[in-house]
Amino acid sequence: MTNISFFITLIGFVFLMSCVGIKCEEQEQLDLQNEKPKNAEEFKNLYVKMLINKRKTQQDAVKRILELGDKKKEKEMLKLVLNKLFDTLKNSLETLAKKSDGKSESLKLDQSTISDVSSVIENTAFAADLSLHFPKYFHKVYDKNKNWQFTLEAAIGVTLQTGLIDEQTGKAINLMSQELNIIDKEADFANPYSQKKVVEDSQPEPQIKKKKEKKKRGPGLSGGKVDL
Repeated sequence: MTNISFFITLIGFVFLMSCVGIKCEEQEQLDLQNEKPKNAEEFKNLYVKMLINKRKTQQDAVKRILELGDKKKEKEMLKLVLNKLFDTLKNSLETLAKKSDGKSESLKLDQSTISDVSSVIENTAFAADLSLHFPKYFHKVYDKNKNWQFTLEAAIGVTLQTGLIDEQTGKAINLMSQELNIIDKEADFANPYSQKKVVEDSQPEPQIKKKKEKKKRGPGLSGGKVDL
């Protein structure tokens, strides 16, 4: 990929990131005025349905990074995305903390609060995708950044407390928590994406078979008569 085409991809990706979990004015959100859920269960069903659609967009974004095919450009993209992701997570968590005064039950369920909660849930889920698909780079920048560690652990706590995630997203967050040592690793823990990469990288290259050359045999030391 040339520098120009990478720059075009970068611009497109920045725009995409503005609507993939990271806050965007036009991002799909659950509108209480239009949807009017009758109860908590209906609200949860509506939100999870929206989240599943958003997750497809996030997974497409991960695929775009994987398809860059250049480690240097991949790192540049990940740096850009992760910085934006953690800034957004931090801001959303701080806003929720101010609204609740540290008590989740005191949160007023309005459109603004839903926007902040959605931001935390979606960016936590997106962080899970990135940490599992790019564990080496994620560990490199995350393990030495105490602020990011505090932010992500708080975000995971909020996300799980809401109960507004589907089963697959829950599994991804659980795997990320083990991958990043936020929780103890289970005995059979394995990052499915890093395992797959190891298998692909370890595939033996096809070997070109060399034709065996017949050795020329010299005169035998026994068995035949030599005429003088």
